[in-house]
Amino acid sequence: MNNLHENQRKILEHLLSRHDGASLDELAAHLGVTRTAVQQHVLKLLDLGYLSYSDEKGSVGRPKRRYLISDAGIDVFPKKYSWLANAILAQLAQKLGPGGSKAFMKELAVVVGDSLGNPVGATDPPALRLKRVTALMNDLGYRAVQKQGDTPREAVIEAVNCVYHSVAKVHPELCQFDVTLIEKVSGMDVRLESCIAKGGSVCRFCITKKPGD
Repeated sequence: MNNLHENQRKILEHLLSRHDGASLDELAAHLGVTRTAVQQHVLKLLDLGYLSYSDEKGSVGRPKRRYLISDAGIDVFPKKYSWLANAILAQLAQKLGPGGSKAFMKELAVVVGDSLGNPVGATDPPALRLKRVTALMNDLGYRAVQKQGDTPREAVIEAVNCVYHSVAKVHPELCQFDVTLIEKVSGMDVRLESCIAKGGSVCRFCITKKPGD
């Protein structure tokens, strides 16, 4: 959101409450700028995928184009989910106990891993599996890189950020989700050696090939 021009932000904010969209003339009037100026901002937002449009046919003349905010445009606005996640995990811990919450995270990771549709094949070479797992973590919001481990059978994936840092500080059992998800997708053994939520400088996942790999 901070990378957008002020008028581009205003366009998105205006369209949040306009479910029927707005025309260029309406957007120009709202911003107090020329139609040509607002058209340049709209073209940029379309290129970013933050807007869509629909053409309405009238009884006469050319169809009228109306611009609408897209799902990607809605996602640009800041969101705070940590309070809800904390409340859910607190209820889980109360009902299941610490051990039960950790077991739940493992089960959830397996379900999520299954839902990904096998981005990594069980017969793929270990190096390719690790590459795809690292790419998956980056798709999930991590800034992760793969490194060589201490032995030829080991590898390390390090992330310089934690995607749910504030929640994991309160509920460290959440880290089990990442460990199990990486195990599920990679088919290898995983150990969390360092954790940002517990004071580490990085989240470091040590990954070991299983016999036969």
